[in-house]
Amino acid sequence: MKPTNKLQRRVLDLSLNYTLPINQIQKDWAYQNCLEHKGYANKTNAFCLDCGETFSHDLIYRKRAVCPNCSTRLKIENTNYRTHKQHTFFAIAEIVEEFQVIKNYELKSYHKKGEKVRYFLQPILEYWIQPNLKYTMVGLCHNLQGYCDSWGGDWSIRKERGYYHNKYEVYPRLYYPKSNFKKEYLKYGINHNLKHLTFIEAVKIAPKVPKVETLLKAKQYSLANKGNSYQLESYWPSIKICLRNKYKVKNASDWIDYIELLKYFNKDLRNAKYVCPKNLKKEHDRLVKKKRVIQEREKLERKRKKVSEAQKRYKELKSMFFGLKFSDGEIVVKVLETVQEFMEEGDVLKHCLFTNEYYNKKDSLVLSARIEEKPIETIEISLSKMKVVQSRGLNNKATEYNNRIVKLIKKNLKTIKSIKESNYTNELLAS
Repeated sequence: MKPTNKLQRRVLDLSLNYTLPINQIQKDWAYQNCLEHKGYANKTNAFCLDCGETFSHDLIYRKRAVCPNCSTRLKIENTNYRTHKQHTFFAIAEIVEEFQVIKNYELKSYHKKGEKVRYFLQPILEYWIQPNLKYTMVGLCHNLQGYCDSWGGDWSIRKERGYYHNKYEVYPRLYYPKSNFKKEYLKYGINHNLKHLTFIEAVKIAPKVPKVETLLKAKQYSLANKGNSYQLESYWPSIKICLRNKYKVKNASDWIDYIELLKYFNKDLRNAKYVCPKNLKKEHDRLVKKKRVIQEREKLERKRKKVSEAQKRYKELKSMFFGLKFSDGEIVVKVLETVQEFMEEGDVLKHCLFTNEYYNKKDSLVLSARIEEKPIETIEISLSKMKVVQSRGLNNKATEYNNRIVKLIKKNLKTIKSIKESNYTNELLAS
C-alpha cells in the first residue's frame, strides 16, 4: 500500500535510500549457516548435495562424512532421491537514526546430483521499530491465497489486516552475528542469538516479565517463548535448576510434558537428576509408557466411567467445533470429537495426547491429520492466541507432511476463530 502519513513516507524513503543492501560476506554466511548440509547415500555410492559430486561409502562414519571434493561436513541420509530443496528465513539487524531495523530475508536452495547447489535469496520484510516499540513494516506482499505461500510485488508499506493478522510474522532461523542492536534491547538479552521468538514479541514481553528476561539472558529461547504462560510460573523452580546446571531446553513443549509426567509420578521437581535428563526424548517416552501401563491396569468399568465423565466435560467445552474438517486433497484434518479418539490416537502415534489429558485443556483445540483415515500427526491449537502450538506424529516426531499440515491449519484458522466468536456471541445472548 502507499504510505499514508509522514512517518510511513519517511520510513519508506529510509528503507529505499539509506539502508545497506546485503553483501557477499553476509550471503556466504547465510549459505553456510542457515541451510543444512546433507549427503545422500544409496547401495552403490553417496553424493554431496552442496557440490553434487559422488564419493565412496568408506568415508561415511555414523551417518556423517566430509565431502572429499568441497570439504563440507555432511549429514548422510540413506535414500534413492537425487534432488532436494530447502527453504528458510534469516535476519539482519541494523540501527538507522532512531529506528531499530530488522531486515528479513528468504533463502531457498536447489540441490541435484552432479550439479552444484543453486541459491535464491531475496529481502522480504523490514520492521522499523521506534523507541516506544511501535513499528512500521516495509516489504513485499505475502500471498497466502489458496495453495500459494509466496512473497512478491512492490517494495512498499505493509499492514496486517483481517483474518491474516499474523501473515507478516517472520521467524528467522538465525540472525547475522554482526547485527547491530540498540543497548536498551541488548540489556534484556535480545541479540543475534534470538530464536523461537520474533524480535517484536521479545521486546514487548521481556521488559514486563522478568522471568522472560532471565531466560533470554540464559539463551533459553524455547522456554522464553512461553511468555506469560502459567506453565512458566508453575515450573519456575524446575527451570531454575536447569539454569543452575546450564541445561539447555531445546524444545519447551516436550520438556514441560516431561515435567508434568514427573509430577504425576511424584518425583522431586527440584532434583537435577530428574529435571535435566541427558536424553529428554528417551526419558519422556519411558514415562509415557510407564504411565500407560498403569492406566491399562485399571479396571475396565472404572476406565469406562472415567471416559464417560471426561466425554461429558469435553463435549461442553468443545462441542461447537465438532464436525469441523478440512483437506488439501490428500490430507484430511478433523477435530477429535470423543475422549476415546484421544486414547486411540495416543496409542497409534505413541505420544502423550491421552495420558496428559489434552481433552481437559480449555485453551487447546486438538485436531487429527489423516491420510485414508490413518492418523499421521496430532495438532494442538491455542484458542486464545489462534496459532499452532505443536504438530507431532509417531513418537512425537514431525513427519514429512508436517509443513503441509501446519500450512493447511494456518489457512483455516479464520474458520476456527469464527466458530469460537459465534459461540461466544450465542452464550452472551443466552445469558
